[in-house]
Amino acid sequence: MPTEILFARQSIYGADNSLFAFECLYRGSTLHSKRDDAPQKATLELIDKMCTSLVEDNLLLDKPLFINIDSQLLFDDGFFTLPNSNLYYEILETVPITDEVIHRLQLLVRRGFRFALDDFALEMERVPLLKYMSVIKFDIPLIPLHNLERFLNQQELHNCLLLAEKVETQDTYEKCVSLGFHLFQGYYLEKPKIVSGQQLQANQQAALQLVANLTRSTIEVDEVAELVSRDPVITIKLLKLVNSPLYNLIREVSSIREAVVILGIDVVKQWAIILSLVNSSDCPYELFRQLLTRAKTLSLIGDSKEISVDFAHPKSEFFLAGILSGVDAILGVDLANILKKLALPPHLLEAVVSHKNSLGDLLQKAIGMERFDDSIFEVMDDRQLMLFTRSYRLSLKWADNVLKYLR
Repeated sequence: MPTEILFARQSIYGADNSLFAFECLYRGSTLHSKRDDAPQKATLELIDKMCTSLVEDNLLLDKPLFINIDSQLLFDDGFFTLPNSNLYYEILETVPITDEVIHRLQLLVRRGFRFALDDFALEMERVPLLKYMSVIKFDIPLIPLHNLERFLNQQELHNCLLLAEKVETQDTYEKCVSLGFHLFQGYYLEKPKIVSGQQLQANQQAALQLVANLTRSTIEVDEVAELVSRDPVITIKLLKLVNSPLYNLIREVSSIREAVVILGIDVVKQWAIILSLVNSSDCPYELFRQLLTRAKTLSLIGDSKEISVDFAHPKSEFFLAGILSGVDAILGVDLANILKKLALPPHLLEAVVSHKNSLGDLLQKAIGMERFDDSIFEVMDDRQLMLFTRSYRLSLKWADNVLKYLR
């Protein structure tokens, strides 16, 4: 991805939480720079660079892509050349509803282009656009549930997909499923439905015990090898990872101890922790894509000399903070109760729970990067923005590759 582009790849899920598509949010990297004299041209170049880079890095995984467009782009003939079955052009809420806009949509739909309506909150003035949409994205937090249900019952929307966006909790997701929505976008995968008094299952307790042992600062090579080797499933999967193209080793590794010697104790601990959590959870795999991306982003930030932290700690804690930030969603149990069972260093615990120290600040910024959060961008200078953007892009590709070997 060219360094002048700030972007985030956000997942769109089907009703079973499988990956359906991506939406890419984008803009120039410098928040404080002056607007270009030719903003339309600049945006076209930005989109072209972004799409080219996404394809070259295989960051779309052969899934459809949603791209936001405004009224200028809608009327740009150079933007609409040949229809692409893997593209949805997302009409922003800023596009005025005029006869010219409707006529333009009619023309482009007849030519085979597909459109999605962004941030629809039941505004009656936008209803005339619905017949031209392949996807309607409902802005769920802005719509009272009874109004949404009545609207869906009254409107004939059989020829398009209904997408619930900004879905932040499992309860909201379940309500939208019951209303007949097909697609979902939001951070509800990270917000588990916690049942009061719910206890960890035996396999989850075993996973947490392994995590607790592996995160001890005093653990030695032989003990890591012994702990991991006790679990045949983790052992097989870890060796599969080690011998995969992720590492391109010149000879096959046949034991955990050998893996520790070749790759290092921190790498093996990292994989063992991930695999133990994967094996003990029935959460959607897409949650692991998010958390692996976050953990790797932090790891790359930790390796950089451009960021300083206010305490001495192992670099492995950057990665661990990213994974543990979603361990409650992985196991479906309250985060505080889980972390009590892990004898984490106080600064790591503080970083994951409250984001208060410098590692926690980096974790918060990594999450903000994923969510394309303006409030996070505003407290970062251009150097930090570029470091996080570069790390995030590399982490997306890494997480996509890793996920192939975790299944």
